[in-house]
Amino acid sequence: MHPVGTFGWGALAGRGYEVDFRVLGPVRVHAGGRTVPIGEPRRQAVFSVLLLEAGRTVADDMLIDRVWGETPPQQARRSLQAHITRIRRALEEAEPGGALVARDSGGYRLAVKPEQVDVFRFRRALHEHTADAAALEAALALWHGEPLAGVRGDWAERTRRTLRQDHAAAVVAWAEAKINAGEAASTIGRLTALSDEYPLQETAAAALMRALYAANRGADALAHYERIRLVLREELGADPGPELAAVHEAVLRHDLPPQGASSPVPAQLPADVAAFAGRTEELAELDRVTTGLVCLTGTAGAGKTATAVHWGHRVRSRFPDGQLYLDLRGYEPGEPMPSTDALATFLDALLPDGARMPLMPVERAARFRTEVAGKRMLIVLDNAATAEQVRPLLPGTHTCVVVVTSRDSLAGLVALHGAHRVTVDRLPAADAVGLLRRLIGPRVDAEPEATAELAERCVRLPLTLRLAAELAGSRPGSRLSRLVDELRAAQSTLDLLSGGGDQRAAVRAVFSWSLRQLSEEAIRAFALLGHHPAPLFDAYALAALSGDDVDQAQADLDALARANLVHPAGVYRYGMHELLKAYAAEIGDEPALSRVYDYYLATIAAAMDRLYPAEAHRRPAVAAPAAALPAFDDAAARDWLDAESPNVQALAAHAAGHGMPEHAVTLSSLLFRYLDGHRETAALAIHGYAKEAARILGDHTAEATALIALGAMHMQAGRTGPAAADMWAAHALFRETGDLLGQARAVGNVGMLEESAGRYRRAAAYYTRALTMLGTLGDVTGQAHMLTRLGTIEARIGRDEPGHEHLRRAMALHRRAGHRFGEAWAKIGLGELATRQHRTADARRLHSEAADLFSQLGHRGSEAWAIDGLGRAEASSGHPVDAATHHRRALDLFRVHSCRDGESWALNGLGEACHACGYVATARANHTEALAVATRTGCHEQVARAYHGLARAASSDTDFATARSHYGQAIEIYTELGLTEAEVAKAELTALR
Repeated sequence: MHPVGTFGWGALAGRGYEVDFRVLGPVRVHAGGRTVPIGEPRRQAVFSVLLLEAGRTVADDMLIDRVWGETPPQQARRSLQAHITRIRRALEEAEPGGALVARDSGGYRLAVKPEQVDVFRFRRALHEHTADAAALEAALALWHGEPLAGVRGDWAERTRRTLRQDHAAAVVAWAEAKINAGEAASTIGRLTALSDEYPLQETAAAALMRALYAANRGADALAHYERIRLVLREELGADPGPELAAVHEAVLRHDLPPQGASSPVPAQLPADVAAFAGRTEELAELDRVTTGLVCLTGTAGAGKTATAVHWGHRVRSRFPDGQLYLDLRGYEPGEPMPSTDALATFLDALLPDGARMPLMPVERAARFRTEVAGKRMLIVLDNAATAEQVRPLLPGTHTCVVVVTSRDSLAGLVALHGAHRVTVDRLPAADAVGLLRRLIGPRVDAEPEATAELAERCVRLPLTLRLAAELAGSRPGSRLSRLVDELRAAQSTLDLLSGGGDQRAAVRAVFSWSLRQLSEEAIRAFALLGHHPAPLFDAYALAALSGDDVDQAQADLDALARANLVHPAGVYRYGMHELLKAYAAEIGDEPALSRVYDYYLATIAAAMDRLYPAEAHRRPAVAAPAAALPAFDDAAARDWLDAESPNVQALAAHAAGHGMPEHAVTLSSLLFRYLDGHRETAALAIHGYAKEAARILGDHTAEATALIALGAMHMQAGRTGPAAADMWAAHALFRETGDLLGQARAVGNVGMLEESAGRYRRAAAYYTRALTMLGTLGDVTGQAHMLTRLGTIEARIGRDEPGHEHLRRAMALHRRAGHRFGEAWAKIGLGELATRQHRTADARRLHSEAADLFSQLGHRGSEAWAIDGLGRAEASSGHPVDAATHHRRALDLFRVHSCRDGESWALNGLGEACHACGYVATARANHTEALAVATRTGCHEQVARAYHGLARAASSDTDFATARSHYGQAIEIYTELGLTEAEVAKAELTALR
C-alpha cells in the first residue's frame, strides 16, 4: 500500500490501473475498464461526501449531518462505520492496495488525488481554460447525467444545485470560445437546451443571443430576448439585467461580430530586446504577478521598457487573449499622449471589424473596460508621465496584468490602485559586464579591468552600455583600455563643467563619446532631430530640418541607425529614445521649426491637391518650401497621409501650445476633406487644436472654419444637436467677418442636417440660399455641391424634372472642375432618380460608378451610400436577394465609419429585402433596429420607413391591430415630411381593412 500523500496516477500506472471516481452522474468507481458498485443510496452519500472533500479529513459530525440531515437516527455513528467498512471493501476490489479511507482524529479521509475525481478535473478546466474550447469540451464530456444521481438529502440537493451552476458556466464559457473561433452555429443547440432548462439565467440567454447573431440569425436573437424579458417580468417582476440588456443593445446596433469573425487577438509587443542581460530579480518579481497592476519605475535609460517587453515575450503564453502595448510619450519634448487618444488606439486593436468607435472620452474608457473584462491580457503602458495619464487606461476587472513604466514613482497608483512597484535601477556590476560581453565578444574577457571600468563609466545603464559597445564594435582594432581612456577624458571635461558627481553628466559623456565615430553631417542631423516636434521622422523631414538634400538626409539616418542613436519605426521612418532626444536637443541650436512646418504643410497640400484638385481654391495657400517633397500619385498621396496621421496630430498639438497657432489652423483647413467621414479620432483632435489656436490668434474666420469641421464630425456620428450648434456658431462668426463663402458653407451644412432628418423641403430652402451666395462668389465647386444636394432631394420627393436638371448641371460643373468626389455624389443622385423611374440598368451603372470613384479616393463611408443605392435599385427591379447583399455591405461600411444615418437606411433596406424574400421575422428585427437608430439620430424619414416595414411584418403575421398602429405612425410622419410614400402606406392600410 502506498503511503498517504504519494498515491496517484503514477503509482497506479505500473499495475495497469486507471481509477476514476465519478459524481457527475451516478456515483461510481471506474477502474480497469469496469465499474465497481458502491452500494445503496446512503452509502453512496457517505462516499460522495468523502469524494468531494478528496484528501481532506471530514469530521464524523459533518458526515452524519450531510448524510442524515438535522435529525439523524440514534445509531447514525454505527451505521456510518458500517458504510465506511463496505466502502473500503469496494475500493480494495477496484484497486488492490490503492485507495484508502483513512481514520484520522475525529473523522475520515479518502486518500485520493483531486485529479482522480471528475468534479475536480471539471472545475480545474473551468477555472484555468476559460477560453479553450477543446479543454472545456473535454470537461463537459465528464458529465453523465444528473450529478449525485440517486443520492438523497438536503446536502446532496444543495451540492447538485452548485454543480448545475458550474455546468451552466462551463457551457457558456465553451460557447463563447466557439463563437470567438467562428463556430457559433455549433453552440446554438446546447445553449438553447441550457436556456430552456434555466429560463431565468441571463448569462445563458446572453450567450445564446450572441451565438444566434453570430450565425446570422439576428431576428431570432431579438426574439429570444423578448421571450426572456417576458419571463423575467412574469416570474420576478424585474427587467433584464445589465449584461443581457447590453447584448440586446449591441444586437440592435449590429455591434457584435458576424459568424466567422471574432474580436481580434492583439499581439502588439515590440520585438524582444537583442542580447538582453541581467534583471534576474526584477523578472522574478514580475513572474510572481498573476493579476493587477505593476509599476516599473526608475531613471531614464535604465531599461524599463526593455525589461517590460522582454518579460512580456517570456510569459506571453499566460495571456491567451493578447498583449497590448502603447508608448504614452510621457518624456518626449512634445506633449504626452492624451488618454482619449490612447483609448482610441487600444480600441482599434480590440474591437471587431465594423464595431463603432466611441468618440467621447468617458464612452471610450467604458468600452475599453468592457472589451478587456474577464480576459487574460497583458497591457504595457510605456513611458507614462503621471498617474492621471494612466488611470483611464486601467481595466475594471483583475484578470489582466497591467505593466506601467515611468520615471515617476506613480505613488497615486500604488496608494489608490494597489499597484506593485518594481524599481529598475542601474545594472549590478556583474550584469553590466555580462551585457558588454554579449555585445562586444571575447575582447571583454581579454581586458577584464578595462571592461569593469567601462561599465562604471557608462553608469551601468543599458542604454549607455549599448552605445559604448557599438563604438567598440566599430573599432575592432582598438583595445578597450584605450576607449576607456577616451571616455574618462570626456567625462572629466563634463565633470568640470557640471560641478562633478552628476550621473546625468556621466550619461551625457557616453552620448557625446558615441557621436565621435560619426561624420559631422550625421552629428548635426542627430542634434536637429532632438527638436523635431513629432514622434517619427523620415529622410524628407530631416532634409527640411537640415536644409540638406534627401540623399544626404537618408545617409545620415542610416549612420545614426547603425550607431543605435535612432531606431527603425516603420517603412522608411525612424524614432529616437526620449533620453537621446533630450540630449540631442542640448547639443545643437534649435532650428527654425518653421522649416519643418513649411515642409509638412506643403506636402499635405500636394497630397490633397492630387486627391481633391477641385477644392484647392477652398484650402489655404501654402508657400513652396525650400525642402524637397515626395512625388505622389493617387495611391502614394493617400498612403503618405495615412502614415503621417499620428505625426500631424503631434504637430497640431505642438503648434497650438508652442507659439505657432497659425500652423495648427492651416493643418486643419488643409486636411478637412481627407479627414471628413473616415478618421473621426484624428479629425476631432486636429480640428479641436485648430479651434483653440484660432481663439489664441483672435481669428474668427479660422475659428469658424474649425467649427464647420467639428460640426461635420458630429453630424457624421449622428449628434445633430452639437452639429447644428457648431454650424450656426460658425455662421455667426463668418457673418461678423463678412466671409460670404464661409456663410454659404455653414448654411449648406445646415441644409445637410435637415436632409438627414428627412425634412427635404426645409433642406432645399437652405441649399437654395447657399447656392445663391456661391453664385455671387462664382464658386463653381460650391455651386456644384449645392446643385447635387438639391437634385438628390428633389428626386426623393418626386420632383423628377427639376431634380434631373439640377443633377445634370452639377455633373457638368464637377467635371469642368475635375472634382471626382463631387462627380461621384452627382452619380448617386442620378442613380436615385433612375431607380424612381424604374430605369434599373441606368441605376445600377450610376451607383456602381459612384462606388468605384469613392473607393479610388479612399472614401469608404461615401462608398457605402452608393452601395446602399445599388440595393434600392435591385429591390425596385424585383431582385430582393441581390438587394439584401448590397444593403448588408453598405451597413458594414456605415458601421465602420460611424455613420448613424446610413445605418438606418441600410437596415430598413435589409428589412424590406427580407420581407420580400418571405423572412418576416428577420425583416421585423431589421426594421426594429432601424427604428432605434433613426430615433436616436432624428432621421425622421427612416423612422417612418421603419414603422412602414413593421406594419407590413405585422400584417404578414395577421396581427392587424399592430399593423394599423404602425401604418398610422408611418403615414403621419410621411405626411408631415411631404413624402409620396404616405400615399403608398395609405393604400396598403386601406387594403388591410
